[in-house]
Amino acid sequence: MSGGGGGGWSEPSQDPCEKLTSDTTLTSPVRSVIAQLTTGTLLDVEVTDSGGTPVVRAVHNGQVAGSITSSIIQKIAECIENGHEYVAEVLSVQGGACRVRVRIR
Repeated sequence: MSGGGGGGWSEPSQDPCEKLTSDTTLTSPVRSVIAQLTTGTLLDVEVTDSGGTPVVRAVHNGQVAGSITSSIIQKIAECIENGHEYVAEVLSVQGGACRVRVRIR
């Protein structure tokens, strides 16, 4: 018979950091960097400290494209600090506005 006890087998744990995703528009976009981007470009996502507050930035070839703000940004910052890597995939560029999807690398 099978029972529901403390057996040694379990489902592989799903890390919640691996499921985080957010579509957002970059804030404080840097026009000279945004001008280089096309749909599908992958930007590195980095966390920096600004006076004790984590700031999440999208970076293209070592240059900041803009900041990432979203309702889950604090969680993304925590996940990055714990070793997870994220990318921001460019969804659209319209003038100086750049829409991205932040997801696990």
